Amino acid sequence: MDSKVDIEKKKNPREGVNPLNALTFAWTLKIFWEGYKRDLEIDDLCRPLKEHKSSLLGDKLAAAWEKEVKKCSVNIKSNKERVQSDKDKLIDNEAEKTPSLKKVLFKVFGPRIALYGVALAVMELVLRMLQPIALARLLRFFTTSELSKTEAFLYAGGVILSSAINIFVGHPYMLAIFHMGMKMRVACCSLIYRKSLKLSRTALGETTTGQAVNLLSNDVTRFDVAAIFVHYLWISPVATIIVTYLMYQEVGVAAIIGVASLLLFIPLQGWLGKQSSTLRLRTAKRTDERVHSTNEIISGIQAIKMYVWEHPFSDLIKDIRKKEMGIIRYASFLRGVTMSFMMFATRLSLFFTILSCVLSGKQITAEKVFMVVAYYNILRQIMTIFFPIGIAQVAEALVSVKRLQTFLMYEEIELDNGNNNGSDKNSNKNENIQKDNVIVTFKNFHAKWFDEDSEDTLKRINLHIEPGQLVAIVGQVGSGKTSLLNAILKELRAHTGTVDVYGKIAYASQEPWLFAGSARQNILFGRPWDAKKYDNVVGVCQLKQDFLLLPYGDKTIVGERGVSLSGGQRARINLARAVYSDTPLFLLDDPLSAVDAHVGKHLFEECIEKYLHGKTRILVTHQIQFLTNIEKIIVMKDGAITAEGSYDKLVEMGVDFGRLLEGI
Repeated sequence: MDSKVDIEKKKNPREGVNPLNALTFAWTLKIFWEGYKRDLEIDDLCRPLKEHKSSLLGDKLAAAWEKEVKKCSVNIKSNKERVQSDKDKLIDNEAEKTPSLKKVLFKVFGPRIALYGVALAVMELVLRMLQPIALARLLRFFTTSELSKTEAFLYAGGVILSSAINIFVGHPYMLAIFHMGMKMRVACCSLIYRKSLKLSRTALGETTTGQAVNLLSNDVTRFDVAAIFVHYLWISPVATIIVTYLMYQEVGVAAIIGVASLLLFIPLQGWLGKQSSTLRLRTAKRTDERVHSTNEIISGIQAIKMYVWEHPFSDLIKDIRKKEMGIIRYASFLRGVTMSFMMFATRLSLFFTILSCVLSGKQITAEKVFMVVAYYNILRQIMTIFFPIGIAQVAEALVSVKRLQTFLMYEEIELDNGNNNGSDKNSNKNENIQKDNVIVTFKNFHAKWFDEDSEDTLKRINLHIEPGQLVAIVGQVGSGKTSLLNAILKELRAHTGTVDVYGKIAYASQEPWLFAGSARQNILFGRPWDAKKYDNVVGVCQLKQDFLLLPYGDKTIVGERGVSLSGGQRARINLARAVYSDTPLFLLDDPLSAVDAHVGKHLFEECIEKYLHGKTRILVTHQIQFLTNIEKIIVMKDGAITAEGSYDKLVEMGVDFGRLLEGI
């Protein structure tokens, strides 16, 4: 776009730092100093590291996902067909044949996460386990005379060294694991965005804008937290075994009794984690419903204000929010119960251990008590805090992965110019099409928007359109005119027959749309500005006078946050966008209905007939006065072509255009 501003951001301070700088985080001092001296501004933002760029992460995950989809050779439509044809076999092999986003994420990010898990294991299972032993031995120096000063200094040095190593390894580890969660989030956001641009019209009917927004704002954030705690799912049990063994060496069977009492809470924690996962899914559905309803209300806010319906619709949103809050409140209660185990479980286990020691007649010394308390403090953090949080967060992340996978499995439009049977021989087809002098051809085409529909939307479509032809599609409302254009666009898939299209397509939709930008930007749509060509397009689309009336001409901002335009102005900008693209094939879905009669006459004669002469034009229209000038007319009824030919030929066949269109 011509208004796009490229800002060269500063180099990331973490790029190329030496190991000592990275370990001590000295590279952050400069930005802290700048923030101390003055307020930080947008210019102080640095560019992301290369490994953090969304394009790179998105490409990696998209490539892995495409590979997984191809490997499984499955899509939603074929899944449904297989369910109908062979239910028993599908039930046995469903998991194997359905692409798994979980598996793809593991392939892309798993090795690095596993490496970080090794670093965490060294910290939790080695360094932290050595500290209580060294401290207990050091304590013995002050209570007995068994240790020499040299040994005491060695134990003290061990405590300091293990703590220092833990600090120097722990903080870089946390930064790295935070980055890993962020990378997974960014990669999934990129994948969702790319998928959104490729959703077919059928898929758009199955999902909502609110669902996509919820995936981007809520579901992907689960990776940030789950990445931190995922390794505690296996480190915590291993640490429990090691701690039990070490305590057994000190207090005997009492250690097993204490740890066993602690482990009794694990099934309850697991159940709470499962409940948390279920509640997360229910909350997400309620949130989707609320966002969807809010979007609909905002879209129709003008009518709502006009009829003073604010209170009923406000009550509707409040009711949905109340149901959502009920689930969130219950989830928060369960989370509170889970967090209470942090203090309760280990204190109870410590009590049982010391009580068992006393009852068994073992001597209790300060050294032993200190060591047992230290080990239970380790278990308190690892087993009663991180482990249940890990269960809950990983469970929620898996629910989010499942929701993301469902979205990614929605049907896509076909991006290549080929037939709907998925043949890869595009070059051969194109050569045949050129040889036969045909740009669009339908062969026994049958299609419907949803598989559960009882009747086909389009049926028995056999059609050939030659290059340079001006073709009109007419028929009553609901006869299938727009669906026929969508079939050419590959938005409507065939379940029988094929459609071949040669050449690039420009499409002017029946519902005109504008994005937030200038009128010129809406016409150029990212293409280079050619002054002569642009003036010609604006002229034939009858926009020059409109631009003179706008505050800043064609540079006036239009769209959601811009100047309000009439339906006719929006329709003409919509048409101009298609005309400026200068493609071989134009699909024009009733662009003349939103304009006045004299403007419509000018658009048809000057734009569609003259300016686009030589291009293939397929025009959906209800304006029967223009049909005499059209080379080929296609008459549709109930999704089928009932007649085709020139105007005179159709009149000879007995087609009554007045009666045909009188119900419009």
